[in-house]
Amino acid sequence: MDKLVHFLCGLVISLVVGLFAAPYIGLIAAVLAGVAKEIYDINRTGFSVLDLIFTVFGGLISFILFGLWKNL
Repeated sequence: MDKLVHFLCGLVISLVVGLFAAPYIGLIAAVLAGVAKEIYDINRTGFSVLDLIFTVFGGLISFILFGLWKNL
């Protein structure tokens, strides 16, 4: 369930920022949010590379959707 939350957060962050700025900025925002969350978790639960991957993957899916939408 935790990985799904990371994926959805990356997706939503990238979609929202991408709508107001540019899709690649949305992807960057999702990556930065994922890194910031994992840095925050270092002293709590530890840095999870897998959580970061799922967050970035959500952002990447959003970026791809923007590209497909633009080509319609």
